[in-house]
Amino acid sequence: MIVRRFLYAILFLALVSFMYCWGCQTNFEQFGEFSIVYKKNGCKEITDGIGRKLFLVPYGYKGPARYNRVNMVRIPVRRVVVCSPYNAALIKAIGCVNSIVGIISKMMKQKDWHIVEIRNGLDRGKIAYIGQSTSVDYEKLRALKPDVVFVSDESIVPKLDELSIPSVVTTTKIAKDLKVHINFIRFISAFYNREQQAMAFAESQFRRIDRISEMLRHAKSSPSVIWGDIYARKVRVEPGNSWAGQMVVKAGGKYLFQDLEGASCMQVTIEKFFSRAKNVDIFITYRGPESGITSKERLRQSSRLLQTVDIRPMYSGKVYFTGWRLYQSADTAGMIAELAAIFHPELFPEKKKPQYFFELPERLSHPLSKDVLHKK
Repeated sequence: MIVRRFLYAILFLALVSFMYCWGCQTNFEQFGEFSIVYKKNGCKEITDGIGRKLFLVPYGYKGPARYNRVNMVRIPVRRVVVCSPYNAALIKAIGCVNSIVGIISKMMKQKDWHIVEIRNGLDRGKIAYIGQSTSVDYEKLRALKPDVVFVSDESIVPKLDELSIPSVVTTTKIAKDLKVHINFIRFISAFYNREQQAMAFAESQFRRIDRISEMLRHAKSSPSVIWGDIYARKVRVEPGNSWAGQMVVKAGGKYLFQDLEGASCMQVTIEKFFSRAKNVDIFITYRGPESGITSKERLRQSSRLLQTVDIRPMYSGKVYFTGWRLYQSADTAGMIAELAAIFHPELFPEKKKPQYFFELPERLSHPLSKDVLHKK
């Protein structure tokens, strides 16, 4: 018995010693596929959306030999390039938007941006537009000398590695759920040493969502909702595991694709979509005036499917579109509050100007105001 206790004591001491040695985990954070391991001397090892590991090293420290220019990032970062408008919004929310020196995005025009600092930066030449992920100007990117590129399309990673530019993939094969979507600011904050600000922001978002849930306890019914896009020959929807689908549920809606799990805006069979959408109350689409869809009539004209198989929102229900502003805000709680007011106006009677969801008019004779597209 004494020998056994002695061996247990040795094992315990060895474990404690291991936990405090260099390179061992002292603290760990997990956000879906993303993780942060906090190490000694302010260093951090992060895992990105496709499982790549990068080491974040404060200025003044050498860092482990096994890391090189591609997978080691000096922190706090001072010059970053972003591919996702949402990542830009998160960086703004922790007070570091001035670190953004370049944009890789399909939104190439200044007016497409609703983040004031980004719009002004593009206008004044302080932020460079480097192209879309399919046509990146790598010479311009290299000239910017970014500390890191926050990548949404992993196909550009090999070229960035070739140029010795550190990158972190911020997307995943499976859609982020609502909790990960909100907490992702905490992952981004690790590059800026702003973890406390990020945690406070995320917790305030969850508290606001809880208050909305309390209000919805008085709801007598829930409207049925589908969120996706109908094209000429295919249909995409947000799965139930996505933050978008889960926002609908948190806002008091009955999401008809809650049982699906997969990538964000995943393709489904035409039969599955129309069998569920036939009598749905509300259809939310990503295609609005920014995509040339200014009315239900124009939406119908854009899709052969809608010309042959109709769904209730096209004639007696409601169709809402999300502008690009939705991707450029970290205020997920505000989006849920707006949806809750749409779904349950009797519980949220205070009328507010829409920020994220706009109703499509019936015909082109009643076009949407330009203010909807370019609200500052």
